[in-house]
Amino acid sequence: MEHVFFPFDAELKNELDQIKLAIQGEQNGIGSRSMGAMAYKKNYGVPYPSLRRIAANYQPDAKLANCLWNIGYRETMLLALLLFPKDAMAESDVQRLTAEMKEMELAEFACRDLFCLLPGAENYVQGLLAQGADFSLEVAYLLAARLLERSDRPLAFVTVLTDRVEADLLLGKASLAKAISNFLKQLGLFNKHTAQVMAVVDHLSKSDNMQLRWVAEEVRTEVEYSNHKD
Repeated sequence: MEHVFFPFDAELKNELDQIKLAIQGEQNGIGSRSMGAMAYKKNYGVPYPSLRRIAANYQPDAKLANCLWNIGYRETMLLALLLFPKDAMAESDVQRLTAEMKEMELAEFACRDLFCLLPGAENYVQGLLAQGADFSLEVAYLLAARLLERSDRPLAFVTVLTDRVEADLLLGKASLAKAISNFLKQLGLFNKHTAQVMAVVDHLSKSDNMQLRWVAEEVRTEVEYSNHKD
């Protein structure tokens, strides 16, 4: 694996060496090739459950997580998301990681395994909308979807996101369309917002834009056939 220089810390170096060996021991050439060209420095094709098992051997630690993130390999960056200490992260950390993301895979796992679990995560959505990084919009919608999935109540960012759905879809990014679809699906499961979401769906379904119609169909199916929340 590529050598990355850090201030000398014997314990940290030992942990990094152990993690590198563990990654190499789990590498999957077929899996790596099947993922195609990705924006990571290197991709060993290690399945995510294997990475979770590796992470379980270490305590969350900001220095270790930052070192793994900065190495820039797929596996080290995904491990970093599992090892950042959730009680020590601030909104500025969320924005920094988002600005440094180059793959939608990172955005999805960051929202699922880290960002949505942070204290104050509900307040980070609007900051991400204003950030302007490559994946900031995707992360905003994905984080909103994860927070709604975990919540038993509608959350404060709902109106801001719903009002901009069509304009963001017209940006034409497939990854953003998927994130918006996830957000609308979760929002539509709240009885209080079902009619609002279905009105958005009806409007999108009449568009000449194929991507808007795809989102409408995805959301309609999920909302109509899933259990709802009060």
